[in-house]
Amino acid sequence: MDGHVKLYRSPIWELCDEWVEVADISQLLFNYYKLINFGEDNGSHLTSLVSWTEKTKAIKTVKPRHEVVAVNERNNTGNIKGSLSSNGENKSLPLITAKQYACRAAHLSSLVVSWSPVVSSSDKTSCLLRHWCIIAVGSKSGNLSFWKLPKPEYYTIDAGVVTSDPMLIGVLQAHKSCVSVIAWQVLSAGSSKSSLLLATGCSDGSVKIWLGNIEGLNQCASGEVPFALVAVVATDLSSPVSSISLAIPAQSQHEVSLAIGRVSGSLEIWIWNASSNKIEIFSAWHAHDQVVTGLQWAMDGYCLFSCSQDNSARCWISHENHLEEIFMHSNFPELRESADLSELSDRCYGLTLAPGEQMIAVVRSLDLNLLNQMYQVRTQKAVVEFIWIGGQFVGIPLDRSIDICSSQSTDLSSSNLMWWGSNILWSLKKYENVEKRLVIWDVVAVLQELKKSAPAFLETLVHSWVSVLLSGDPQCVSIDAPSRSMHDMMPYVSTRKLHLLNIMCRKVMVSIHTHHGPGAENGNEETTDFWSTLLVRSETELRERLVGFTFAAVLKRTAYLFNGTSTENCWFPVGVAQMDSWVTMNYDGQVHDQLQSIRSKIKDLGSRIDGYSDVESCPYCSSPVHFESPDVAICGERHTLPRCRASMILCSVVQPLWHCVCCGGTVNKLLPESFFTMQASTMHDEGSLDLSAASVPLCPFCGILLQRSMPAFLLSTSPA
Repeated sequence: MDGHVKLYRSPIWELCDEWVEVADISQLLFNYYKLINFGEDNGSHLTSLVSWTEKTKAIKTVKPRHEVVAVNERNNTGNIKGSLSSNGENKSLPLITAKQYACRAAHLSSLVVSWSPVVSSSDKTSCLLRHWCIIAVGSKSGNLSFWKLPKPEYYTIDAGVVTSDPMLIGVLQAHKSCVSVIAWQVLSAGSSKSSLLLATGCSDGSVKIWLGNIEGLNQCASGEVPFALVAVVATDLSSPVSSISLAIPAQSQHEVSLAIGRVSGSLEIWIWNASSNKIEIFSAWHAHDQVVTGLQWAMDGYCLFSCSQDNSARCWISHENHLEEIFMHSNFPELRESADLSELSDRCYGLTLAPGEQMIAVVRSLDLNLLNQMYQVRTQKAVVEFIWIGGQFVGIPLDRSIDICSSQSTDLSSSNLMWWGSNILWSLKKYENVEKRLVIWDVVAVLQELKKSAPAFLETLVHSWVSVLLSGDPQCVSIDAPSRSMHDMMPYVSTRKLHLLNIMCRKVMVSIHTHHGPGAENGNEETTDFWSTLLVRSETELRERLVGFTFAAVLKRTAYLFNGTSTENCWFPVGVAQMDSWVTMNYDGQVHDQLQSIRSKIKDLGSRIDGYSDVESCPYCSSPVHFESPDVAICGERHTLPRCRASMILCSVVQPLWHCVCCGGTVNKLLPESFFTMQASTMHDEGSLDLSAASVPLCPFCGILLQRSMPAFLLSTSPA
């Protein structure tokens, strides 16, 4: 609330419960303004950038009534009358007017911060693809400052610093009054060059849309304005803008839907056409009785969620030339018995959409008059309410191919099951795109609930999904299908699809929990065997793909050395000897012929491979460790040692390790991003491998983000 902006990171190295500061945006902004004297010299404009590195000291200003005060870098004031001379003047402090003081304070007082999506652009010097994002900071003066943050060149959980300081790329006079809201969106518009779309709202009621070319933003030079104004919302309403949301509808990539919420409680929908550069109002209505505090588009722009300080959260569906409200409700029986938080709260302060778009989270403040005055009032100030939204119509057309048999659930109606199935399949289809980060905890959670309430429907739904996932034919996979035939399909499936299959099998279908619900006791053993076999086949395919990827990387690096090509920025494979031992153990008809072929080339190189060694010893007793399993090792003294899931080498017992919360595996050698974007098995073509891609902290068998195991006294992510 003091207008100060700082960046923090989680304490993965310090192992403490306090987040660690990595950058002070307000201090950096103060340094810039001080260097240009707040744009007051010779009419200099705030969009002109000057290179600066020096640290700043306090700026001295004067308040009315000739009382001299010092304003430090945090915009705090302190009386320094003691430094005045005998005639009332101060020799060391420059004097400024009250107007200058107010203007400078407005420049330094930040009101809103927003992160852009992560975008990529090519680096002209290294020809590598760089990933970065922009932080937009809005101030009371109406200025927007843009800060570029590059994606880390590498990831580590060892003690060290790999973060980069944010770089100021521009300051823009966006509005004449306080910037109240900021929203981002990536606009492709059918062209090869993407752009960043920015919408800003102001306390004077105005809304503007800005466009910035991604390549231009990456190479933004001194003095350039990073964004160009493309549209202004023309309205007679003067009510301040309190929330904004942007969406690009799936049916029209040239149109952008802009939702505007105001302090008066009204909502507006505007459509901006990127081709004609025209903006038109689609609908406007009084949606809430108080300030609209949150807006979020969902389901490819088919659905809009809003919340307000009138203690309501609502869902709106586009219908003809207006939006209609639909009632939100959770269908699961155990959730119906939970307390209605809307009766305990007095305001909603914001909402957000889950990654899989199967639920929303609403932040509510609690009505202190309804809480226990001795215990609850002291500790309970606000709550986050999770609302399931996938069991009803939320804009996505119903998938009629879903088969619903009678008596599949005593708690959920056939209509609820149809909508759950349709929306879940739609969400899983979106995750087949490797550009979308694999975060599906809400989808897994709803499937686990369906396993309790409607196990027969869950079997039918996941079988249908797996059939399409593996071959595109809903009839090709069934419980009676030979497991070998499924194994034959997997080399032609992308790595992302195999990761999705592994997560579904491990977290939903093959669970340590027993089945619940009517009919669950029938055929449990048969279905469990089917999903267990499918999981083993999928992990075997991924392991063969991983071994082939490593072998191909060795051959490609060898070819680079023979040709005199630099391998400085290339991924360095390890564990080649251990992988060779694994292939030997599974040589008799259990690995693909292509893997056997590429392995013969590795055998020809032998010990000439850098780092090739199959000699391992126990870190506890120094006894030799023989390779018997790719996941775990046992020394001669019966010490159990974990192996790296990515390289098969023994994991360190003194260094921190990456941990997967899905499969429980450990990793100490990260894989390049090109492994996770493989469309099919390419073990026979090492020339197509991209070894210059950055290593990413992803599990090779689940595709989800790896984490460092945290002590019990700290907050840590728990498996779904």
